[in-house]
Amino acid sequence: MRCSHCGTDAGRARTPLCAGCRKITEAQAQEAVRQLFTGVGGVVNNLSQGHRPGGRRHATTRQTKGLGDLWVQFPGRGLALWWETKRPGNEEGQTLEQIQFQRRNEACGVPSGCGGVPEAIAMLRRLGFTILR
Repeated sequence: MRCSHCGTDAGRARTPLCAGCRKITEAQAQEAVRQLFTGVGGVVNNLSQGHRPGGRRHATTRQTKGLGDLWVQFPGRGLALWWETKRPGNEEGQTLEQIQFQRRNEACGVPSGCGGVPEAIAMLRRLGFTILR
């Protein structure tokens, strides 16, 4: 079986991910997505809040619920998009607010996506970028 994230042999894994991809954190996935977007000329604005485990304000934010993690601008193309980062295996893990935010963006003609590097590559290709991977 092939890993659904990186394409390597996942061996006899009971999940579609190899052992290495199962260990990727959302922060690591977001850094890889950020590098991909900047590598093709994007300016990445990080709106991730993170959580403060055990803190007085644990899991609180002042941002609108559902807002994407990254607002990515491609000034040379006159294009921008919203991106919600998800670690491998959790691409379908959007909250209801994130799904609604993405649908509103799409209804307004604003590209919006969710996932890790493979999903970001697919989004860039849909937007006309040539990605050689």
